[in-house]
Amino acid sequence: MRVAVVSTYFPSVSQTFVLDQITGLISRGHDVDIYALAPEPNSAGVVARRELHPLADRTHYQPRTPRRALGRTLGIPNLLRGPWRGRAGEALRMVRRSPSAIEVLYESAPFLGRGPYDAILCHFGTNAQRALRVRDAGLVEGPIVAAFHGADMSRYVRMHGVAIYTELFARGDLFLPVSAFWAARLAQLGCPPEKIAVHHMGIDLARFRFTVPRMPTVDQPLRVVCVARLVEKKGLPYVVRAISALRRDGLDIALDIVGDGPMRSSLQALIAELGMNNTVRIIGARSRDEVARAMGAAHLFAAPSVTAADGDMEGIPVALMEAMASGVPVVATRHSGIPELVEDKVSGLLVPERDTDALADALRWLVDHPERWLSMALAAHDAIERNFNNARLNDELVTLLERARGTKAPVVEGATGPRIVPSAPVGEDGGTTSRPSAPTA
Repeated sequence: MRVAVVSTYFPSVSQTFVLDQITGLISRGHDVDIYALAPEPNSAGVVARRELHPLADRTHYQPRTPRRALGRTLGIPNLLRGPWRGRAGEALRMVRRSPSAIEVLYESAPFLGRGPYDAILCHFGTNAQRALRVRDAGLVEGPIVAAFHGADMSRYVRMHGVAIYTELFARGDLFLPVSAFWAARLAQLGCPPEKIAVHHMGIDLARFRFTVPRMPTVDQPLRVVCVARLVEKKGLPYVVRAISALRRDGLDIALDIVGDGPMRSSLQALIAELGMNNTVRIIGARSRDEVARAMGAAHLFAAPSVTAADGDMEGIPVALMEAMASGVPVVATRHSGIPELVEDKVSGLLVPERDTDALADALRWLVDHPERWLSMALAAHDAIERNFNNARLNDELVTLLERARGTKAPVVEGATGPRIVPSAPVGEDGGTTSRPSAPTA
């Protein structure tokens, strides 16, 4: 197949699942073009160059697009001298028909002269809307497949209203939410259920190898690690406060936060306020190999995700999968699709969102029950191998793209195959009222 992959940023240290799908498709013999607005800021040097170098000629960026309408209009001559060179008549006819076509001139620029595609795989609903506009203008051909991740069905819908995806649902071809939780949300928003198939993001098990959980020695603290962007929905202030509470209770425990983002200064201020400068380290963004090493040095992993004030929510955190694959016992919140990954007191511990005491209690429970670490780690690794293993998921992705193309490829059966999910009622917070639950630790 010829596949276009459309993302906001590429490469992106916070969205390595896009890179994994691209390399998975290429390794299976498919031809892939990549379309993005730009590289993610500060990703250079974090995503391994050896992974990106073979993709350089396949990656196409949209010209810088001014935010204001006047700026976009004044930039048309540059487009006509650049990507639209030799197609000025076509461009001007588009603009005469509709002034809104000016934006499409920018959006379509990297697609010109490429395609048609057997599938246009878009990460996040917003990028699928962009691809739909370009396809509607007749500037790219192919069925549109949209992978929905979380923020595009939570914060974005809260900002723009529940009808924001009406056109996309009507004319898009296949929609791939990353969890059953979000599949129910898509159906509630009006997406035809027959166009929905749950498709998880996953990890490379060869990169995150299982090791038996390590117990801290007498001369070292118990080390908890978080791997996350420093944004509100990651819930990091709650784990910082939980670590502080445990230290006040006499537990020798420390925290490493691997990641960067806009909340770094406020987190540093909280750490200083709690007198934790020698206990909590913000390490910054790191490569996947460095993340794997950080997992290997950790005793426990925390993913305290929350629903942000603006409605932003997770899909299922990939870093949580990486910890579970590595044999590190995990504590996470009952948030979004996380309960589809972590089974409470079987493959990890689950606690309510924004509950510092419950988070501290869960970490304390693990400290008090080291005999449970190995069985939980083995169950976690088994869950990843069955349902979040990139080798299997990329095979499934090929089947789904072939389905969108209209071929009669066989549907994969079983736990790793495409799953059609019926609608479920949605609560006031944007989540299903039938959200999975489990007892707290």
